[in-house]
Parts: sequence; C-alpha cells; structure tokens
Amino acid sequence: MLSYQHTYHAGNHADVLKHVILGDVLAGMFNKDTPLFMLDAFASRGIYDLNSAEALKNREFDTGIGKLWPLRFYKHPEGVARWFKLIASANTDGTFSRFPGSTALLHDMCRDFDRLSACDLHPQEFDSLRQAFQASRRFNLLKRDAFEALKALLPPKEKRGLIFLDPSYEVKEEYRGIAKAVIDAHHRFATGVYVIWYPLLPANRHNDLLNDLKRSGIRKILRLELDCGDAFPDMQMSGSGMLIINPPWHAEQAMKASLDWICEQLTEGKGRKQFNWLVAE
Repeated sequence: MLSYQHTYHAGNHADVLKHVILGDVLAGMFNKDTPLFMLDAFASRGIYDLNSAEALKNREFDTGIGKLWPLRFYKHPEGVARWFKLIASANTDGTFSRFPGSTALLHDMCRDFDRLSACDLHPQEFDSLRQAFQASRRFNLLKRDAFEALKALLPPKEKRGLIFLDPSYEVKEEYRGIAKAVIDAHHRFATGVYVIWYPLLPANRHNDLLNDLKRSGIRKILRLELDCGDAFPDMQMSGSGMLIINPPWHAEQAMKASLDWICEQLTEGKGRKQFNWLVAE
C-alpha cells in the first residue's frame, strides 16, 4: 500500500523477530560457498531515524530495540549478537537512533559474489532507500511492485535464492495475495528459500495465509511465532510470526535459540512462542 510508512513502527517487537531470524536464515545459507540471490520485496527505506516525529509518535521501538538495547553487552545467541552489531555499526554515538531495516541487514551480510535486489513503490520510501544505499551491479534498487518483481526476477541465474516478504497487510486480501504469489513463485523456483513475515492481530487473518500454504502442496514450511500476550497492551499487534519455506538445516538451531531469547527478554515470561513445522518435508 502506498499509504504505508514503516517509520511509525520501526524497531518494535516485530522488527526484532523478523531481522534476527532473517539473519539466522541467511547465515545458514552461507554454509554453501556458492553465489546467492537475495530479494527484499518490500524494502521500505532500509534505515530508519528513531528520533523522527513519525517514530516518536507512538514510540513502538520501546517494545523492541528500546527494551533490548541495554542488554547488548551481555552474552546472546549468535543471531541476536549479529543484530546488535549491525545496529552498533550504524550508530557511532552508542545509541540505536539509526535503526537498520531488512535491506541494511541483507546488504551488510552480502558477500562479494552475492547479488541483492530491494523493491519499494512508495515514492518517499524509495527516495530514502536510494539515499541510504548506493546501487551497484550486485545491488539493485527497484522502484517496482513486489508482486511483479517476484514474477520477473525468479528464478535467478544463481540457482540459489532468499526471498523475503514482509508486506504491511493493511488490506485484508493481502494475506491470501502473498500466499498466491509465493505458490506461483515456488512453481518457477522450487528450491528457493522463502521467508514470510506476518502480524498477529485480533482478526487473526494470518490464518488465511497459513491455510492457503498448507493446501498448496509445498513441503518444508517452518513456522515460528512470538505472541507477546499482554506485555505491550497499548499495541493492537500482540506479536508476529514467520514462515520459512526450505529453511537451511544449519539455521534451525540458531533460529530456535534466537526465538527463545527474544521471547524471554521482551515479554518477561508473559509471552508464548511456537517453533514447529506448518508442513513437514
């Protein structure tokens, strides 16, 4: 949706989960020393200013990075430590006010022989994305519809790929739209690793996404969720989840450790977590 700007929500508990787990998945894929294509289909601006009026309006970052930042010097699971290091590298003053999004994470982890494409259609978001990152032959910034990009860019020439999908879900039909897009993409690129984020909201429309993928015939779909319960009562979104199609087995232990730590530290025992197969192999 062209009305959606993630700056209002940047750094919240959902961003913690999606960025840490995305890093775990990518690190697991790096166990193979062969070129990789990455697509951030809903990139937004890539790096967010948490001192902006938009971010400060509801201070959603207090439910995520703001709550965890004081813990950065302690021992953490590998994925959490990677995430803290990324944020620290973006802030020379020891704060977290410049908050890296998914594009920044993928860009930071990208190896010299990998290729990354990031898409966004929102004019302001894309302009900020372009200002934050300099495009190159191996890093393409595309002012392009995510669903059209999936059709045009897959399968990639590298034969290995990570496709990250985290739309706003502002329109209820988008849950089923994402499912259809992933099913269509999987028909063309069945070996790709698809990482799909979704919110946990009172209407429970994420079940449309889950049920459509269950019925799709696609195998190896890992489901992980963090429901913060009443830990953050001022937020309508109680938590979020991620579906990973074809998760690298090297990443499963790391993802589980990250989820356990995030749940414990963010919710102080008030949360619930899931880590299981939506569809087994």
